[in-house]
Amino acid sequence: MKTKLHCQHGLSLIELAVIVATVVLVAGFILPVIYRRPCRSQRIACVNNLKQIGLSYRLYSNDHNDQFPFAVSNQDGGTRGFVDSPQVFRHYESMSNELNIPRILVCPHDAQKVRGTNFLGPLSNTNVSYFVGLDANETKPERLLSGDRNITGGVLSKGFLRMFNTNSTAGWTTSIHTNTGNIGLADGSVQQVTAQTLQRQLQIQSLDIIRLAIP
Repeated sequence: MKTKLHCQHGLSLIELAVIVATVVLVAGFILPVIYRRPCRSQRIACVNNLKQIGLSYRLYSNDHNDQFPFAVSNQDGGTRGFVDSPQVFRHYESMSNELNIPRILVCPHDAQKVRGTNFLGPLSNTNVSYFVGLDANETKPERLLSGDRNITGGVLSKGFLRMFNTNSTAGWTTSIHTNTGNIGLADGSVQQVTAQTLQRQLQIQSLDIIRLAIP
């Protein structure tokens, strides 16, 4: 009588090591890509926010003699009376009709801010991620109008007003976008800039003092 022999063949240590190394190698390629995708999506969302904000400024300007809110008196629906106030949100609040919803005032990467749901409820600086360029003018397309609040450099005055000149060192903290930031210009365009590019932008501002109100 013949007996069938069943041969059980397991993985050798070398084969197992090769499989583990392959899995680790593949994960090393895939995981960073998966991580970068939401970061890129959030950065694009931030750029889109600033584009909508820039458009809202221009719509407001069309109805107010080509002036942005901070150049229009409070009595005429502007916020000139809040230029020296830490209530930076007032400048955006004045454009509620143009902005429609306050949620676009918060960058998706900004964990310290809370998105507002509508302009009927109270708005505050906690609902705003973007600075206000108080010297922006529609006739000067290169001037800073808005941008990520985590801008650094210059001199901080009164706890909310960051002031630069054309030779100031400027940059970004890592609290929102890593080593880069987004800025909106008076012509409605939006740029993603490094610290070096930001400094070049300051050099063409044609101003002795550049004032940014930080929320």
